[in-house]
Amino acid sequence: MSMEHCIQMVRENSFCVLSTSKNNLPNSSLMLYLSSEKGDTLYMVTRRGSLKHTNVIENPEVSLLIDTRENIKSSYSHVRALTAYGKASIIEDKEEEEKILTLLTEKHPGLFFFKSMEDACIIKVTVKKFLYLDGIEDAKYYTLS
Repeated sequence: MSMEHCIQMVRENSFCVLSTSKNNLPNSSLMLYLSSEKGDTLYMVTRRGSLKHTNVIENPEVSLLIDTRENIKSSYSHVRALTAYGKASIIEDKEEEEKILTLLTEKHPGLFFFKSMEDACIIKVTVKKFLYLDGIEDAKYYTLS
């Protein structure tokens, strides 16, 4: 297990569970995402005014869970999990927002309907730290510089 395993998991997967919090009330959402080439930044689309959006505005500290269960067919004992801890923000630059939304919909055509929504916005998560789990007892934290 290494930092490279963390980056590989981020880059090879499409789904994550985004966890946000507002007023000490947690919320978890299944999301499709796009990662940067380095795997240290993740992008997701939501709507302005949604719970995710308002939570990120009030409390940008988030975590994301990425796992390999969708790729495992035989035994769940081989599932690996990665928690990414980071700081979220809403991309306000319209040109950057459009660029990321285009890349997101190219990777995930099912998100195309967001392109016609005026209230669509991009959540950008800059990863600070990973927790990599390979089974129950094999866990390691990695901090990004």
